[in-house]
Amino acid sequence: MHPPPPVESPYADLPEDLRETIVRSFVDRQAGAPGAEDNLMFGFRDPAPKTAWDALDHLGPMAVNLLVRLFHRIEGIDRTLATWRTIQWIRNQWWGGSAGIKVVYRDPAAMRRRLDELFLGEHGKRVARDAYMGGLEHQLRPAMKLLPRALFRDARAELPDADTWREVDVPLQEATHFCVDKSDVRGFERSEGRHPQLDDIHLDWTSPVERIDERTGRCDYLEPWEGSVMHWVEAKLGHGAPVFTFERAREAIGRGKELFRLSPGSAEAACFQEIAARWARDEMALAVRGRVGYEASKARLDEIERALRALDPR
Repeated sequence: MHPPPPVESPYADLPEDLRETIVRSFVDRQAGAPGAEDNLMFGFRDPAPKTAWDALDHLGPMAVNLLVRLFHRIEGIDRTLATWRTIQWIRNQWWGGSAGIKVVYRDPAAMRRRLDELFLGEHGKRVARDAYMGGLEHQLRPAMKLLPRALFRDARAELPDADTWREVDVPLQEATHFCVDKSDVRGFERSEGRHPQLDDIHLDWTSPVERIDERTGRCDYLEPWEGSVMHWVEAKLGHGAPVFTFERAREAIGRGKELFRLSPGSAEAACFQEIAARWARDEMALAVRGRVGYEASKARLDEIERALRALDPR
C-alpha cells in the first residue's frame, strides 16, 4: 500500500482521482509492470524517488500546476470523471506551444466511445472529433505529406494514425485536445503495436474550433488566417504561450542568489531573500490549486522580478 501524502503536504489537497492516477503510475513503474518504464518520466531523477510525492517534488511546481489544470479541464468536460478514469498511467509531461501528458489508456476503444459520447455535453463542455485538417499534427507522418487530401476536401479522408477530439468552448481560448492512437482499430492495425507518442491529452492555448458542424458532428474551425494558421504557429513555435510562472520564478530566484552574494548586507538583498523564502514556502501550495494558483502566482512572480531588479538596477 502506497502511503498517502502527509496531511500538512500540499499534495494532500490534490483531487482524489488525480492522486490515485499519480500513485498508480508510480507504483506500477516501481513494480516493473510491462510498459510502465516511462511513467512520471521526469520525476525519476537522482536521487530515485521513494514515493509518488518525491516524484512530484522532482517534477516541480510548474509540472504539478499544469497537471492539475489539465485535470480540472477534463473534469469540466465530464463531471462524472469517467473520462479521466480511462487513464491508466501518466507518462511524461511537456509544456511550451501546448502543455500536456503522454498517457496509457486502460482501453483505447472505450476511450474513443467515451469521447464520442461527450458530443452532447450532458456532463459539461461538449467534445467533438476533429475533421481531417484538425488532426494532421498528431499523426506519425509529417502534416505536409497529409495536407493534399485536406486541400482537395476529400470527405472520405481518415486520419491515418490517431483519432483526435477537441473540447468545444470559447474560440481562441484555452481548450483540451485528446489524441488516441488507432492501431487497434480494424484496418489500421500495425505489427509493432501502439505508438506511445500518439496517446496524449493536452491543453491548446488558443482553440481553433468555432463550433460543431451539426451535419458531420466534427469540429468546424475558424477561418484559416484567424484560427488554424495562428494555432499552428502557436503550437509549433510557442508563439502566444502563457508565461510559465513557476518555472520563471525559480529562474529569477537563481539569478538573485548570485547577485545576493555580491552585496549580502544591503537592504535590497534582505528584501529579496525574504521574498525568495516566502516563494519557496508557498510555490507548491499554489501549484496544486490549478488555474487559481497559477493566476495568484503571476503577482508573486512580479514581486520576485521587482526585487531582482532592485538587486541589479542595470
